[in-house]
Amino acid sequence: MNPDDLAVKEIMTKDVISVAPDEPVSKALSKMQEYGFHELPVVDEKGNLVGFVNYKALIRRKSLSLFSRVDSVMVKPPTVDPEDSVVSAVKKMIDAGFRSLPVVKKEKVVGIISRTDVLRIVPKLKEVADIPVEDVFSSEPAVVSEDDPVERALDVMKSISELSIPVVDKNNHLVGIVHMRDVARALWRVKDRASQGELAGEKEKKVVYVKEIVGPAVYTKLDAKLGEAVDKMIKFKSSICAVVEEDMRPIGVISQRDVMEAIIRKGKTEGVFVQITGLDVEDPEPYMVIYDMVEAFLKKINRLKEFKPQLLTFHVEVHHITGEETKYSVRARLTTDRKLFFAKSYDWNMYRAFKDVLETLERNVKKEREKLIEFRKVTL
Repeated sequence: MNPDDLAVKEIMTKDVISVAPDEPVSKALSKMQEYGFHELPVVDEKGNLVGFVNYKALIRRKSLSLFSRVDSVMVKPPTVDPEDSVVSAVKKMIDAGFRSLPVVKKEKVVGIISRTDVLRIVPKLKEVADIPVEDVFSSEPAVVSEDDPVERALDVMKSISELSIPVVDKNNHLVGIVHMRDVARALWRVKDRASQGELAGEKEKKVVYVKEIVGPAVYTKLDAKLGEAVDKMIKFKSSICAVVEEDMRPIGVISQRDVMEAIIRKGKTEGVFVQITGLDVEDPEPYMVIYDMVEAFLKKINRLKEFKPQLLTFHVEVHHITGEETKYSVRARLTTDRKLFFAKSYDWNMYRAFKDVLETLERNVKKEREKLIEFRKVTL
């Protein structure tokens, strides 16, 4: 089965759990926890979509009250049609940075398509399920210690735009996975207790550690197939699967996003999908400069006909060193029809960091092209 042959209506969740605009945030959180969702559609009394509420929006609001109205924190999501292909929905999901999208027909919400819904079809997509883990996983995973406070886990999740991260012990052995849903629950409980404590005259704030909320270890080995990793992610309701060595040291992760990109690679793609995350600036100039650099890079790669670029994603982290001094780290990932390429850079100048990762990607693609050409010569 080809991913392009599946329509959204065939895999979407039809029983939609939603909240009303005037309901309190506590109600949205309760439903998200109860049903295991990261995002909920906000609908009015006529069933029309008016917004989306998610963990990301809630966590960003440090002074948010549980009694705040949902419409004060909701965001406007893109929508998909029931007849759209799953591949087009996945592209839109990645582009918008959402983990699910409302399926709308005649302004009414008729379903939700989530990353989990997409993961469930992987066993039917043999070409995707049989992809080796080593061809998909992201190396050098961000981890937290089981002895870290949950605030540390939250900071790491924010920095990499992920909702689950591996947890290690003092020997750097994998002991579990911590999820945003559990971090959010712990932080809201602490906040609620702090409010009650202040009323009672108590000043001490309780610290919650990662080991108190860590979930089961979800992992696979480098020689496994993607389908096996996806099965474990679904079983344990985890958005990642750690990739470990024999001694249980994590060497990488497979995220839902990695699976989404693998599906796109196997579908029929037109053009190159480019995304930049972590760059939180309102001025359009940095984006214009970066996209000019990307356009020049893609022209060079397209000349190397052996590797067809399909997705190019960047994640930017801003590090405030001392005073007003700022350093930028940029991680890039190029998905082609044959192979994944990675690059990273750390520089005082953001544009130099982008230039560096693009040059690294170009060198790596050229090296792989040379290997491929040499292989063809040998086998002729």
